Amino acid sequence: MTLRSLVAVAALLLAPASLAAEKHPLPKDLPPFGADKPLPVPAITTYATPEGLTVWLVPRPGIPKVSAVLAVRGGLSADPKGAEGISELLAEGLKEGTATRTGRQLAEALQAVGGTLSVEAGYDALYLSADGLSAGAPRVLDVLGDVALHAAFPPAEVERVRANALQALAARASTPEFLAQKAFGAAVYGDHPYRTSAPEPAVLQAATAAQLVAEHARRFRPGSALLVVAGAFDEAAARAAVASAFGGWKAGGPALPEVPSAPPARARDLVFVARPGSVQSSIVVGRPMPGLTDPDSVALTVANAVFGGGFASRLTENIREDKGYTYSPGSSYLTRRQGGLLDVEADVRTEVTAATLLEIFYELDRMGTTDVPPDELRTAQRLETGLYLFRTQRQASLARQLSMLWVKGAPPEFLGQYVPRINAVTAAQVRAAARAGFASGRQTVVVVGDPAVRPELEQFGAVRTLEPSH
Repeated sequence: MTLRSLVAVAALLLAPASLAAEKHPLPKDLPPFGADKPLPVPAITTYATPEGLTVWLVPRPGIPKVSAVLAVRGGLSADPKGAEGISELLAEGLKEGTATRTGRQLAEALQAVGGTLSVEAGYDALYLSADGLSAGAPRVLDVLGDVALHAAFPPAEVERVRANALQALAARASTPEFLAQKAFGAAVYGDHPYRTSAPEPAVLQAATAAQLVAEHARRFRPGSALLVVAGAFDEAAARAAVASAFGGWKAGGPALPEVPSAPPARARDLVFVARPGSVQSSIVVGRPMPGLTDPDSVALTVANAVFGGGFASRLTENIREDKGYTYSPGSSYLTRRQGGLLDVEADVRTEVTAATLLEIFYELDRMGTTDVPPDELRTAQRLETGLYLFRTQRQASLARQLSMLWVKGAPPEFLGQYVPRINAVTAAQVRAAARAGFASGRQTVVVVGDPAVRPELEQFGAVRTLEPSH
């Protein structure tokens, strides 16, 4: 049982006493919220290097630091058939050495200027991030360019990374949340590349240094990459450092094909994964949704905040505060290069699994059948804008946010448009977007739990049983 599950069980055992406590309204004399502060959007300089690398320079004077993110199209959705999930190993292997530096030397080069290097495999891209003091900006970009252009994947280091990845995967696969997300991805996306949430053990066991070298060469192309540099720097010096670090970058072979369109939502699909002896059920509900550049995306963002995106959401109020079924339910509206995804999650006591699903369906359908009251709408908008403004205060977060906008097909101007667009959403727009995307009859439902739960699910429709593959 995971730590999250243990916390949930403990909290639920104490729930009856806490739920019996009388709720007290907030004092009437509280001052009103202050006015929203607009995001100070810097003047972003955009250009392309002679090799075809897109560069966005984002000056942010003040703190003498620089953060750089290199986004390279070709994440989990670009993994070859039979090697799904190899991007996770590729990302870890990138940090282990280049043609002229060992992994330790890469780390030490950045530590000398107060920086670090990290690599992450997303669904649509690999993200290489490095930072450091402004005086060390050339060093930061040099290390980033060295990894992007000259990653070597030393066999001994790849073997160590592979062994660590297998151990980490085994730990992940022991949790019901992992089983639920894996089954959910397969049920929602079918054969689409977005179905992959983690590699199979066999993929990691068969991985070689030569395979990672080939995948690096296939994906790392200047015409398929964006470099974002944010912080306190001199523009002329930054351009010179970019040219030095990434000059001469060449790519061989054809570019990666575009990610195929995500499948549409289907009629309700109920999937059960047996986990004998489990004292909880892990529930995931959701479906494919429009993407970031879709006209409905902003209204869907607000709708998700109302439904389950925050602690004051309807889902939390219903199945946590009112009924005590779970400790930490929640929902997310995730966007990718091709479409988006609604993801509703809750870990609940076995005996209230069906009752929880009933309430989730009720709240989903309520979103599309009634207007959100003004106070609730404003609370959701404040949640979204506040979190956004908070996250974009840090240079590293700002650079990462811009890189993700590019990967998803949005322009850099979207950065400053987000807050006013969220605040302009109306209750009618939330209801219309939710009617199209939140209807319970067009959701995929995955439940991982004790076999005794399965008969209870049949009242909601035909149930398919999947065997856990880990």
